[in-house]
Amino acid sequence: MTTLQLLQRSLLPAPGFGEPELYVRSSGAMSVTIDEAAGDVVGVVAGTLTFDTTFGVFHAGRWRRLTSVDALTARVVASGNGRAEVVAVTRGREVVVASAPLAGQHVDIAVGSLQRSKWGVLYVRIVTAGECRVRRVEWLTDTTPAHPVRLSLSITTFNRQAYVVPTVKKVLSLVRGLDSLRGRVRVLVVDNAGNVDFGEAPSDDLTVVPNRNLGGAGGFARGLMWLRTAGWATHVLFMDDDINLEAESLVRTVALFAYARDPKLCVHGAMLSEERQWMQFEAGSKYLWRSLYPLRALGQEDDLRERRLAVKDAKERRFAYSAWWYTAFPIGITRDNPMPVFVRGDDVAFGLMHTGRHTVTLNGVIVWHADFHLKNNPSSLFYEMRNFATIDTLVFDRHRWWHLGQRFLALSFRNLFGFRYSSAEYMIRGMRAYLAGPSALAEVDHAALHDELRRVTEEKPAPLSAEHAAISISKPLPKPIRLVGFVLSLPLLGGFFLPAALRSKALRTAPIDSRAVGLALRHERILYRHDRLPEGFVCERDRARFFALWRDVFSVLGALVRNYGRLKREYRAAYPSLVSDAAWQRQFDGVSVAPKR
Repeated sequence: MTTLQLLQRSLLPAPGFGEPELYVRSSGAMSVTIDEAAGDVVGVVAGTLTFDTTFGVFHAGRWRRLTSVDALTARVVASGNGRAEVVAVTRGREVVVASAPLAGQHVDIAVGSLQRSKWGVLYVRIVTAGECRVRRVEWLTDTTPAHPVRLSLSITTFNRQAYVVPTVKKVLSLVRGLDSLRGRVRVLVVDNAGNVDFGEAPSDDLTVVPNRNLGGAGGFARGLMWLRTAGWATHVLFMDDDINLEAESLVRTVALFAYARDPKLCVHGAMLSEERQWMQFEAGSKYLWRSLYPLRALGQEDDLRERRLAVKDAKERRFAYSAWWYTAFPIGITRDNPMPVFVRGDDVAFGLMHTGRHTVTLNGVIVWHADFHLKNNPSSLFYEMRNFATIDTLVFDRHRWWHLGQRFLALSFRNLFGFRYSSAEYMIRGMRAYLAGPSALAEVDHAALHDELRRVTEEKPAPLSAEHAAISISKPLPKPIRLVGFVLSLPLLGGFFLPAALRSKALRTAPIDSRAVGLALRHERILYRHDRLPEGFVCERDRARFFALWRDVFSVLGALVRNYGRLKREYRAAYPSLVSDAAWQRQFDGVSVAPKR
């Protein structure tokens, strides 16, 4: 008897989930409940139920291009009076390619050869004649897997129990209850705080490793080294501790690896907004190293409820790196460990050097994450300036001092002219850390440095006072007027050369992630606030601080001009040592890597 292998499940949304059209669409009445005995969601449907959704479709074009999967079967797990149809969408044209009446608890529908087809996507439509009970659709194949897959999650956590404990329990429940994952997926948690408790007895599928707080890079380096030594995993999934995971992502990731044409294939999970669950924040990213803002997210602000996006055969897009909220890759893709750069940019460096060009996304492989604007603060800018400068130096042969100098100068001016003096201070400090060279980076006590940096109290999003919360969000001025203000800010030195009589003391608001240069030109204070949440902070003009930082900017720029060539040679020569097991082990042990005198 031929054994069918599970590729994907198209599921119903959990009861109470706010955006059900990410999973299914229905015409007529539908209610969903949890079947406690079976441990899954069951929908009682009277009408038509379709899986022509972002999470529900089987992306036939992508599976055909990326894998060796051929014969397809759609198993419709439903009972009642009705029929199930498999619909193919090819270049906008929809055709029913197979159908069968519902019978018993499930019905298997032979769909045909994937490799000989031109289908873009496939989805199942259930047309009821009365009331039906629907659980899910399973997409199966009898094609023999091309690769053995043993996937280990590597989750780095630091005091995120409210997120990481439910996530791990969700994963373990899925893995232990699903034949296609049982014995093939394990969870490794690197606990940078040393205090997480999952209430689990020791087992093969869950390991917790205490670690010093060395940030994401240190946690993921620890996990990767642990897994290499253990020798069980063929693939690793780096995953953040502060996300809400759609566990079905694991089913699709494991199947994609098992049938991949490219043995180096990597899988990236798209990130959706926790506040607006339908909105995509990023599905991979480009990195434009010459640009002021080099990170360019793909698919940003896509509304994944839209049917046109769900049924489109979107071709794979090249991107430079994938973020570590969900990045899965073959463990043998490199012997390098992550760069020791803490918090920001560690995933960028790893992607640019190793995984990015092999990475794809797949519908339904997703996480939800809180708004990043609420995590940004001046300490983030220290890491961004230091780490991205280091990355550009290491990765791009044609990168020169003026590329980095232009970015540093432009971002410094924007912060200074927008009264964000603390941000400018931390950027200057980050550039000085880069200028200190790779030997200083190797000697950094990352845990102590981070504890110091995060003590910053300014320009950190916080709940607004009643007085500030009551201030109406300022309506943005027309773009041409904002542009005039931006252009005038340099000759008027951010408004310091503007007569005081022309400057307003009224408190104006600006988006929390902006640098309100034009607005600051003629105002003394600005309330930077979130557009949906009552959080933000106030910045105000400070002459003495402005001119002190202005001098520091040009001092650092001069040091960059003088030393860039030497630094580039030194960073590149030091890279193998920086990412080595020995260097990271010294960090784990808390031992300085400075040479003995």
